[in-house]
Amino acid sequence: LLVIRRSEFVRAPNLLCFPGGGIEAGESFEEAMHRELMEELQLQVDIERHLWTSTTRWGTKLEWLLCHRHPAGEPIPNAAEVSDVYWLTVDEMRPRDDLLGSLPDFFNAIDSRIIVW
Repeated sequence: LLVIRRSEFVRAPNLLCFPGGGIEAGESFEEAMHRELMEELQLQVDIERHLWTSTTRWGTKLEWLLCHRHPAGEPIPNAAEVSDVYWLTVDEMRPRDDLLGSLPDFFNAIDSRIIVW
């Protein structure tokens, strides 16, 4: 899975999370995903499907999408938003203590089979 380390210049700095961000007025969550991946990583993707809708403990609604990068695409981090890029498995992420708070909920949804690849 593509995982980013948030830059020191954004909210929740230096934590690991999936790429993404806010949905702008009039924008679908699919359009927002395409825009955010271009802004953060200069990465074009195809969206396969919507995986899950969740609400964080702090009240933010999240839409989780399964995306595939275009074959020739490599992420190029925008340093204002992303400090590092990693390819990690769920099992590699689980024990980390530098995850954004929504990721453990994502792992629990996988374990509970709410999210099925």
